[in-house]
Amino acid sequence: MALPLREHYDAVVIGGGPAGTTFARLLHRAGFAVLLVERARHPRFSVGESLLPATMPLWQRLGLVERFEKAGFVRKYGAYFCFADGERPEYSHFPNASRWIADHSYEVRRADFDQVLWDAARETGLDARDQTVVEEVVFAGERATGVRLRLSDGSLAHVDARLVADCSGRTTLIGAQRALRDRDPQLHRVALYCHYGDAIRSTGEDAGTIAVVAAPFGWMWLIPFADGGASVGAVLDREWYGQRRRAGADHDAIWSEVLALVPAVARRLRGAPQTRAVEATADFQYRLRALAGDGWVAIGDAGAFLDPVFSSGVHLAMTGAERASDAAARALAGDRQPVARDFARYARESRAQLGVYARFIYAWYDPAFREVFMRPPHGRPGVAWLRREVVSVLAGSLTPTWRVWPAIGTLLWLARRQRRATARAQAASRAQRAQVSRSEPKASEDHRTGERRPSGS
Repeated sequence: MALPLREHYDAVVIGGGPAGTTFARLLHRAGFAVLLVERARHPRFSVGESLLPATMPLWQRLGLVERFEKAGFVRKYGAYFCFADGERPEYSHFPNASRWIADHSYEVRRADFDQVLWDAARETGLDARDQTVVEEVVFAGERATGVRLRLSDGSLAHVDARLVADCSGRTTLIGAQRALRDRDPQLHRVALYCHYGDAIRSTGEDAGTIAVVAAPFGWMWLIPFADGGASVGAVLDREWYGQRRRAGADHDAIWSEVLALVPAVARRLRGAPQTRAVEATADFQYRLRALAGDGWVAIGDAGAFLDPVFSSGVHLAMTGAERASDAAARALAGDRQPVARDFARYARESRAQLGVYARFIYAWYDPAFREVFMRPPHGRPGVAWLRREVVSVLAGSLTPTWRVWPAIGTLLWLARRQRRATARAQAASRAQRAQVSRSEPKASEDHRTGERRPSGS
């Protein structure tokens, strides 16, 4: 039975996904009056289906691991990276991380995963309402003071709150309303994605291993599900995608071309039925200029999103929500009105972690970086250490962030060396072709017959 809607809450949380359910549940546990609203009805589709083991301690504290196991989510013990031909895949298994937290995570259909989170939050007695749309976050000057809602029956309601937590994902409700959203100047990508049934999967503990495949247009993912299905997507260079759209290609035609260019993925989908239409998402690379203000805080994708290549979205959302809830509990204590500086540490740590992923993501689109990342010289001094550090990042183990930067710096240095070596090889190849061209006999025309003949004959 639904609780009666109150006129005033300590906090209103916008969005019933990983960030929103985590923040609302923890703040409710701390004894505050919390309203959690979700615009859709669970279960609802979402991408972001590959999770990281660094979130495991939080899941354990929330009693979620048992629920995940009961739901039958396939365990994810690592990832593999390869080029489009699929040759020589480079496996990264989480137990090999230098900063070990857990040996596995999960691959999930987000409709099922988010349903588990939503149900677990509601079972605590939290006032959680789906099919409830936030029409507007209400501000008095620079301070957020509440929200205007459209309820599931279509009626409107105004709710006051000392704190509004924006966990609305890439909708970035407060960021859009306050014009705080900046596009990332280094990333201009479009994502296409769909689902398949009965995809070919790896065996044993690698049955849940995500495939990340580098391609000329960007990269692809293949995420296996427990029922044999798979999430498959491609992140495309925006100009590459735009050329085809301007030529009249629809998403299905572009998807067919993508698969033709990536045999490593196409082979695993041979004969598999497509179970969800191809969808597209553009303009998904952004950051808010501020993650908090007087009376509000933005968490997870509502604060920033760059690229899904390292599967960091759910991890950053849920762990960020936990840190933000700690700050919110202190800020709300004693009937205080939260202000921006109450979330200064949360914002600083969030930006530091995002900065680590951003550096990796920018480098990922450099061919030289891909070469050293996916073709490391195993057996050489220092490479084993470097691989363990990289696996730690892939597992989501980023704290303290200063421990991560030496490995990133080493990879970038190796990429620069690779770039210079490639340039030298290309220059030598051009010089050789020019030398061959100069040494070939030139043809001349016989003025008597009009025929061309080698010079000197």
